[in-house]
Amino acid sequence: MLERRFWSNCALILLLLTSISIWHIYTSHSITIRSAYDYNTSTRYSPLSFTLHTANSSYKHPMYQLPQLDYNTLMNLTTFDFAILNKCKTWPLLLILVHSAPNNYHRRKSIRETWGSKLQNASIFFMLGLARESRLQKKIAEENRNHRDIVQGTFLDVYRNVTYKHVMSLKFAIYHCPNAKYILKTDDDVFVNMPRIVNFLTVDLSPYGAERLLSCSKRAHSPVKRSFRSKWRVSFNEYQNEYYPAYCPGWVIMYSPDVIFVLYREVQKFDYFWIDDVLITGILRERENIEIHDATSMILPCDNLKKILQHEIIDQGADFLYGPADLSIREMYALFHLVKNVSSLKSRPSARRFLKLSSPK
Repeated sequence: MLERRFWSNCALILLLLTSISIWHIYTSHSITIRSAYDYNTSTRYSPLSFTLHTANSSYKHPMYQLPQLDYNTLMNLTTFDFAILNKCKTWPLLLILVHSAPNNYHRRKSIRETWGSKLQNASIFFMLGLARESRLQKKIAEENRNHRDIVQGTFLDVYRNVTYKHVMSLKFAIYHCPNAKYILKTDDDVFVNMPRIVNFLTVDLSPYGAERLLSCSKRAHSPVKRSFRSKWRVSFNEYQNEYYPAYCPGWVIMYSPDVIFVLYREVQKFDYFWIDDVLITGILRERENIEIHDATSMILPCDNLKKILQHEIIDQGADFLYGPADLSIREMYALFHLVKNVSSLKSRPSARRFLKLSSPK
């Protein structure tokens, strides 16, 4: 009888210890922050490798790590300068650097009239190289006098010089807008949902910034193009491996300032490679052991874009951070009107209630 009671008590103690262990595991995993990849997925969570600041950060770029003549150096260009330079006038939450070609005036205009208009807590600049024709260069100078939002480097703006433009963007962020909490590098054919992204940065992440953050629509296990018919052909002399390391396609990349600095410092010492996103967010990122956080779930699917253009999606269509790449100007305006209308509806109590009731379960 005593032996039976002993084993009964042992079983009870074992059950109690097991219950405590399960409770501990559950609570320790439930207190977490959603990663960028899981932003639109309420049931999946993954641990973060980047750090969110929960108080005002005193981070400053360690400029002493850069060579004395760094400002006028751009990789293998030793006489670099800014032909046109505008600086941040505030300490923005978000610095947006839009890669644009000199003759893409209408695309820049569409951004100024849509998602880039009336920005709050954000600064936007268009990144250009030099135009081939003096007439076009004069037009760019005039455009800048009207808008004061162009940054132009002293290298020719041609396809194979895109890495210079990317590195110039990193340089600009470090030297001329060092207090930005987040940096978004994008292209002039991309739509950014500003109300949503500001909310994402301040609520889902942190208004004080982050460290070790690199977020994009991750590309992994991409084969190197060797065919002479390919626009992206790379010779064995340029890159020997069969596959590229995981990297961020350059059309939309979110950086934290410390990642900007580390990648800039390293690319300034590296041989020129003309595929900028592979070099900076692939090869050098991997060397510095910086993890990519996949933001694919934050991008508007192309199927939804078609439904928006056909007016099949109205209220739920604005739940995205970025539009897909290669948008037409018409599509830019259509997305802007969608976001504007949804924001207007949400600002009215009755509309907020309607949107809540009509949202999918």
